[in-house]
Amino acid sequence: MKKKYVYGIVLGLLLILLWLSIILGRQILTLNDILLLINGKASNALQLTVFELRLPRTILAVLGGAGLGAAGYLLQGVTRNDLADASLLGINSGAGFFVLIYLGFFAQGSGFLLPLLALAGGLIAVFAVYGIAYQKGPFLTLDKLLLAGIAVNAGFGALTLLGTIKVAPDRYRFVTNWLAGSLWGANWSYVFILLSWLILLLGVTFRQLPYLDLLQLNDEQAFSIGVKVRSVRLRFLFLGAAIAASCVAFCGNLAFVGLLAPHIAKTLVKGRAQQRFPLTLLIGSVIVLAADTLGRLLLTGGELPAGVMIAICGAPYFLILLVQKPKV
Repeated sequence: MKKKYVYGIVLGLLLILLWLSIILGRQILTLNDILLLINGKASNALQLTVFELRLPRTILAVLGGAGLGAAGYLLQGVTRNDLADASLLGINSGAGFFVLIYLGFFAQGSGFLLPLLALAGGLIAVFAVYGIAYQKGPFLTLDKLLLAGIAVNAGFGALTLLGTIKVAPDRYRFVTNWLAGSLWGANWSYVFILLSWLILLLGVTFRQLPYLDLLQLNDEQAFSIGVKVRSVRLRFLFLGAAIAASCVAFCGNLAFVGLLAPHIAKTLVKGRAQQRFPLTLLIGSVIVLAADTLGRLLLTGGELPAGVMIAICGAPYFLILLVQKPKV
């Protein structure tokens, strides 16, 4: 299938999901409700439901999915492994632990500090992984990098579990919902802060994408044509960690998005990173938005967090990839 058709189909699917996410919920919006909103004659309750609850949640899902998909693409490129993503390398866990400490013990969610704390946790995880896998010379053993990521992820996971046990009872439900990847509680402040971070980080990333293609060469080949392999790899690790951490801060720990979105994009479109990377962002948005919308409809008395919905589909997909690629 040609690239333009793939982009058109995925973009069309995203627009359909945007519409469904806004009109579906405990109160299903009718055509008359939509017309009243357009004409400015809707009731205050209807305006609150759409403009203050559903719309920011929908946009946050789009932004979070795009960011996590982008982070996964970068990390898979750095490690040259289709099974790598931010959760496997411990970035999500590191960012999540720092945000958990803040939300659970110090504040109820001041948005401006969240991405900074998440970034700190994600970078600590990255440098811990990099330090464990470090070896002298211009190259880095990728298998050791992944194994170090698994170890760091397990360590932060244990600390997060301990923090959840110790959190105050009045904040326990909020914290556990956030850890499960629930977008409940999204607001315009979160949307604008995350959008600002993604514009900055993705802008830098797009300028660096040609180097990501060069990393797919053998390290010795890339080094021979003048690529500083270690510094370029560390640069993409930083960008992947920063993007993933900022998304985790506002969307919770949405595992498997960084695994699924890049892999689907690479299957649908062949070519360089500049051709696949934007598609990865769109697919990541589709995954998170579909999971969040479906999770709101499955339970009559509540909702399933988007993170749980994605994990239900992502875990079997991961196992299939693991069986197909035994050399991880």
